[in-house]
Amino acid sequence: MTVHIRPTSALLALCCLLMQAAFVQAQHEQHPDHTLLEQSAALGFAEVVQAALHNAPRALEAPVRVRQAEAWRDAGASWLAGRPLLVYNLYDDRALDHNGQKESEWGLQLPLRRPGELGAMRRQGEQYTQQSEAWQQSLLWQLSGELRLRLAGIEAAELGLHLEEEATAAAQELLDITRRLFDAGAVARLDVLQAESVLLTQQRELLDAEAALVDAEREYAVLTGLTQRPAKPHRETLSPLVDVPDDHPWLRLLQADVAVAEGNVRQNEISNKGSPQLTVGTRRERGNGLTPYTDALALSLSVPFGGKSYVSAQTSAARLQQVDVEVQLHAARRELQRLVHEAEHALFVTRESLPLAQQQALLGEERHTMARAAFAAGELTLQQVLPAMQEAVRARRELEALQLQEQRLITDYNQYLGVLP
Repeated sequence: MTVHIRPTSALLALCCLLMQAAFVQAQHEQHPDHTLLEQSAALGFAEVVQAALHNAPRALEAPVRVRQAEAWRDAGASWLAGRPLLVYNLYDDRALDHNGQKESEWGLQLPLRRPGELGAMRRQGEQYTQQSEAWQQSLLWQLSGELRLRLAGIEAAELGLHLEEEATAAAQELLDITRRLFDAGAVARLDVLQAESVLLTQQRELLDAEAALVDAEREYAVLTGLTQRPAKPHRETLSPLVDVPDDHPWLRLLQADVAVAEGNVRQNEISNKGSPQLTVGTRRERGNGLTPYTDALALSLSVPFGGKSYVSAQTSAARLQQVDVEVQLHAARRELQRLVHEAEHALFVTRESLPLAQQQALLGEERHTMARAAFAAGELTLQQVLPAMQEAVRARRELEALQLQEQRLITDYNQYLGVLP
């Protein structure tokens, strides 16, 4: 059975599509998007990542971590294991025998460190210092990864915008050819409407590409706090490393966390063992109301001992925390190595696909050029030209996407290895 489509129905459908596209364009003109960021040739990756570092909320931790390390180092320079206590004792028999007996003691109680504890405190302060330095490098590494993604997103959006501009220009040229052929009586009005519909659809794609670029730049601005971006695309060379090094910023931080956790176990043991208490003061007493007061120097020393099972139980939580950090260290190393291998494999596949995509893009462009010329000469219909134009645009997009993917995989590979630009 043959189905006949009425020309009036096709015209009505095309008119509805044209009205919808025109409405979207009018809405965009009434509500323009944000302006694009200014490009600066003097702005490089190093300057941008420093701006992101200053703009990062986690940067507020830096001075706190520094003060923490200083506090532990200061504590390791003192023989006192805690705060001194002022002690006063009074003995008076007025409420009982009332013979005039009276005794009072004033003293300063000093918690002292055991042998070896002072060195443990100093080592803990050094470990906190190393942890603070490793944390700053790890934060810089994380921000570098985020910035690499933001710059890659801007480049992809900008390239997508250029492709859509070229596709829109091609659709406009096709419409101009169709109108000339219509004026010459070579094509019907329906072909002109269809070419206009193709142009308006492509203009909508162009508006979406502009919005994507604005969104990508907005994410960059939120990360860095800058109103400018580098003028040149970010490029890196592939690192020759194949294995994750031990001085990887993230691994260095976890190694420092392990050292701090080990020190915390030691400090927990020291705290639960208790500290020797030395009390220095004076003592004044009299036997009854008829004898004079006598004054003497008072010294008191108390030393806790034993309780090994109690100390072990109280430090079990700290030991568990140490093991958890060690597990995180081993898991992070394995995860980074896995990501490196995945990026390396994906980069190999992408580079193998690039020559094929380049050839396909050249063929698509050649076919589009020939079909457009044949259409202008009246040798092809509009329905035969449109697939060639769409295929050329698709092949060009795939080629550009592979080229961008190659650059992104290089930066991913370097990021996983801990290599900073």
